[in-house]
Amino acid sequence: MKKIFDSPTFWGIVIGIVMILLMINWLETRAQNVILRNDTFICVDSVKSKQAPTLTKYFYRTTDGTKYPIYMSASGKCFIFKTSKKGKRYKEYLPEITKLWNQKSIISRDK
Repeated sequence: MKKIFDSPTFWGIVIGIVMILLMINWLETRAQNVILRNDTFICVDSVKSKQAPTLTKYFYRTTDGTKYPIYMSASGKCFIFKTSKKGKRYKEYLPEITKLWNQKSIISRDK
């Protein structure tokens, strides 16, 4: 006796239904947000705008003595800007500082 789960037709139908559900979910996430202001409908973009990092009042001193200002990203992670030997600017994240920051520990200010 052949079981229904062994049938390729059954699995084709299951895969088809899953793909349709995923497509509907994707279309819902792409929906636009609209607000009404003074008899005018305004489309509000649902994508978050990229926020510039916030400069904190704290500094980070490396082992070679270089002092860098600490920045805070929109997601709450601390980092510094460094420059590579080729002159390219990049972010170096500071997980230990972020952990202290999130614990609301007292961080001494370097003057």
